[in-house]
Amino acid sequence: MTRNRTIAVWVLVLITFLFLLFGDVRGGPASIWPSVIAVALAFITRDIYSSLFLGAFAGTVLLANGNIAAAFIDLFAKHMIPPLTNRWNVSALVFSLMMGGFVELLNRIGGMQAIAALVLGKGDSKRRAGLGVFAMGWVVFFDGLASTMLVGKTMRPVTDRAGMSREKLAFIVDSTASPIAAFALISTWIAFELTMIQNGLAAYGTSAFNDAQSFAEFSSYQILIETLPYRFYNYFLLLIVFVTIWLGRDIGPMRQAEAKAKAPPAGADPVAESLSRGESGAARRKISLTLIPLALLIASVFGGLYVDGLAKLGSTARGGGLQRAIQAFGKADADLVFVTATAFASVVALLLLRFLVRPRITESATVIFFEGMKQMFLPVLILVFAFTLSSVIQELETANWLVGVMEGNFPVAALPAMVFLLAAVMSFSVGSSWGTMGLLTPLCIPIAGALTGLESGVAPGPIMIATIGAVLAGAVFGDHCSPISDTTIVASFASGCGVVEHVRTQIPYALTGAGIAVFLGYLPAGIGVNPFLLLIVGGAACWATIRFVGTRP
Repeated sequence: MTRNRTIAVWVLVLITFLFLLFGDVRGGPASIWPSVIAVALAFITRDIYSSLFLGAFAGTVLLANGNIAAAFIDLFAKHMIPPLTNRWNVSALVFSLMMGGFVELLNRIGGMQAIAALVLGKGDSKRRAGLGVFAMGWVVFFDGLASTMLVGKTMRPVTDRAGMSREKLAFIVDSTASPIAAFALISTWIAFELTMIQNGLAAYGTSAFNDAQSFAEFSSYQILIETLPYRFYNYFLLLIVFVTIWLGRDIGPMRQAEAKAKAPPAGADPVAESLSRGESGAARRKISLTLIPLALLIASVFGGLYVDGLAKLGSTARGGGLQRAIQAFGKADADLVFVTATAFASVVALLLLRFLVRPRITESATVIFFEGMKQMFLPVLILVFAFTLSSVIQELETANWLVGVMEGNFPVAALPAMVFLLAAVMSFSVGSSWGTMGLLTPLCIPIAGALTGLESGVAPGPIMIATIGAVLAGAVFGDHCSPISDTTIVASFASGCGVVEHVRTQIPYALTGAGIAVFLGYLPAGIGVNPFLLLIVGGAACWATIRFVGTRP
């Protein structure tokens, strides 16, 4: 089997040189090859590190016209080092490292095990554990990356004690992170989505009427609100997660993963045993000490986003209450806020461990914090390789080629479905929801406007709204199930399972949600069916799929 895998790797690498026979690779079919080779190798070799690296290297070979030496140099000089100068990328790496140390401090305090014992209690513990993870995903709704890291590492002791597989934990964590943050009206996504909608309207006004202002005056926030019923994929996937937990039924490779998972033997968790004996005083004290830094982290994130954003808005802030908060959250430097809030919460946890729990721990609190950071080295390395591949893909203009694929004659009613499929393929290929939204939204709005005959001064109609919703929902698909997406990678390691195993077990659920979104969501919406009716019908289909196709492990 190893020999066959080696042959497959060499075949895929050598195919790269065949694309050079067709001339310039930028913006053509060859531009998607680095993504294809990275994903294919990940499933063939089960080694995400070499897969990402070889995918990026194959892309630089194409860009260097087959010059292997130049490609190797460019891989580091142009595509690995420059992304590490990007503040958001660096912040993601620092945040991941610090969160690893923070969660390790919480684990050493001992409150996580006590929380696990209290959450599980007695009875159907696996269902209760899954619902606990699902609920916490809704609590940490303000950012996908923060949710995957915090929920995965925090709830791992709970699901381990319940006998839930790490793959199932990663699936729940990942499928409640970006899908929720994408439609939350107060999140790190909101400003970017609003900006893309505004840019798309202005672009259509310029191209159709040479008058960007008349369309720019439309409230992008109002349009964003109107797209919420059309985020079919987000809702259907979240419902699939809930039904899977509630019914205890799984589909695809997740069945085998759950069948292999085992709960720890009785007595393996001393905290749970002490609670069962009624010795709950010490355990509850540990829970209190654990919840203090957790609460401070969440409060610091919300407070930091609001204060920082409001300061940047200055006199331009309008409205009050929710509207002002949304403006502030969108304007804030989320990356800086996350790093600062995590650092603050880590200091508090370190002090609590040092002065209130330290007598029962032999290691120093600082050493424990750095041990947690060391556990995040491999996830951070994968993020570096993912950033490198993303840089290569961007120079190859992969996204532009994917957009060109949809050009041609097609019924206007099919536009929302086609746009959703394009966004899903693009986000899976490039591993970035924001990159997908950034390119497709300003392009698809003019297309929808031209096909529907949108006139100056007239509010966008259902086709336009459904198309925008399709872009925003389709972009989420790849963000939470592509092996080169940062949230997928972080969710895997935070949950304690391999990236390939996570993607392999999650894809059947993601494809199920996407299929139902296309056939019972965007296609009927294109002919004018009420989206709320479609949500009910699609929701029933989600339940029926898990109920009658899924089986208990």
